[in-house]
Amino acid sequence: MALAQARFQVDEALAAYRQCVEEEAKEYGPEYERVTFMEYEAPAPDPCAEAFSRLVAAVRAYEAVGGNREDLDLGAERKRVYEALDRE
Repeated sequence: MALAQARFQVDEALAAYRQCVEEEAKEYGPEYERVTFMEYEAPAPDPCAEAFSRLVAAVRAYEAVGGNREDLDLGAERKRVYEALDRE
């Protein structure tokens, strides 16, 4: 039961992160790449950074209850999530 709940939380966090990125892309349109690069380079807050942190924490919690990260369908975010997990 705990594993199913943890997986649900990963799915919810992934959906929230993807929605944040989609909203940012709509807001900035063709300037999206440039704006996200500037957010990465500057100390300005990245609106999706918190959503990404929640995603990483959810995957970490999933692993803590015995889940295997390889079983999660993280799609395009997989590499970045794995890098964040392995860095901490």
